Amino acid sequence: MSETQERPLTWPSECYPPAMLAAYPFLERAPGPGALRRILPRYQRAGLRVLDVGCGAGLGACHLAASGARGVRYTGVDPDVAACHRARHILAALPQERVAGTIVERSVQEYLDTDPSPVDLILWSFAFHDCANVAEERATAILCVGVAALLLPGGHLLLMDGCFAPGVGAEEVERTYAHMERIVGHSDRGRYFTMEKMTGLFTETGLTLIERHDVPLVALARFLALPHARAALLVFAKPALSAASSGEPSARTTMEGRRL
Repeated sequence: MSETQERPLTWPSECYPPAMLAAYPFLERAPGPGALRRILPRYQRAGLRVLDVGCGAGLGACHLAASGARGVRYTGVDPDVAACHRARHILAALPQERVAGTIVERSVQEYLDTDPSPVDLILWSFAFHDCANVAEERATAILCVGVAALLLPGGHLLLMDGCFAPGVGAEEVERTYAHMERIVGHSDRGRYFTMEKMTGLFTETGLTLIERHDVPLVALARFLALPHARAALLVFAKPALSAASSGEPSARTTMEGRRL
């Protein structure tokens, strides 16, 4: 088992305000956020410019603050009015010397249409299926090209979303969607991409996959008889201007923290 899997995580109150913990009462037990927290320190540096796509209530900003952020300039983008309102309050409550920035109430495409400034790091956590349409391949590919283009040379995209492992049956798929609907309050039926599809969409933009993690979608997944319900965590890198001096982490492929 890898060191990142074994190292205990803390969820400090100054980085996870009460309103955030109230919105995500089982956050500390959630496999996906835990996996993201474990790898985030590898991609942090002082003054990082971060774009959080589909930021929701601003959980990504909390993760950054708890993972060694220093002077991070954060932009969260989400079309949901209520989510943006909550995110602004969450962002204001975080230690400003760690993370500060703004929340933009727009869809991803609307944001891209404003010709925004490039960034060092893009977070896209559990919102890819909300921003892209699995049934519209061309439109999704164009969206991915636009998002990838926002990365500066040497920058990274951390993408996490729900998916199903090979061999899943229709009955487990339906139970997974029903369980997630109870958690998130809306239906995602038929909207998950496969891990392979998500990988292909971004490698086709010219990004390089450097990490791949596969963790349970929910805590107690096997107890709930949802063994094929997974969360894919993919890390992509944009080639640096000088590959020799990029300092890019070496490629990793893991399954629940184990090297393959």
